[in-house]
Amino acid sequence: MCTLMQKDVLIEMIANAMSTIDLRTEPNDADNEDQQYLTHLRDNLYSTHQNDIDYQTVASTIIEIKDKYSHLPINQYYK
Repeated sequence: MCTLMQKDVLIEMIANAMSTIDLRTEPNDADNEDQQYLTHLRDNLYSTHQNDIDYQTVASTIIEIKDKYSHLPINQYYK
């Protein structure tokens, strides 16, 4: 269960993770598995009542995915 504000935070976390991945992958490549998962997760969050969302679990999952890419260099295209 989470509050409406926590639900909003999760959606923002997904946007941040997706932008982190986008900056570190080729601009015209198809979305990878993590990007597809985050897109699906975001869509599910929008359509799920906040009382049915486990904030800690979802937040941990998003952080785990983002951390896989945070150490990678930014793609030359964006520099």
